[in-house]
Amino acid sequence: LLFQRVIQALGVSWHAHHFVCGGCKKELGGGGFMEQAGRPYCSACYADKFAARCNGCGSPITDKAIIALDAKWHRDCFTCMKCRNPVTDATFSVMDNKPLCGKCA
Repeated sequence: LLFQRVIQALGVSWHAHHFVCGGCKKELGGGGFMEQAGRPYCSACYADKFAARCNGCGSPITDKAIIALDAKWHRDCFTCMKCRNPVTDATFSVMDNKPLCGKCA
């Protein structure tokens, strides 16, 4: 074939059918991608393989996070271990390395 679509990414020229996610192997089509160790990844695979994990639920953190107790947390996961209400105060208690709200402490 003389005429093939070529994608310029990561300092390399790729045939479109070879520019695939390093995780799921789906074609990236010249759209948005994330890079890790010179390989392109779709946003879902990048988050699954490389993003920090929430200490509350274990899922990837892809947005802003709370950093507390030497860990990262989704805002919705940083809850009191007893009553499950959100811990919103700057000061909170700790039990078994989990947050406790002021009422439950």
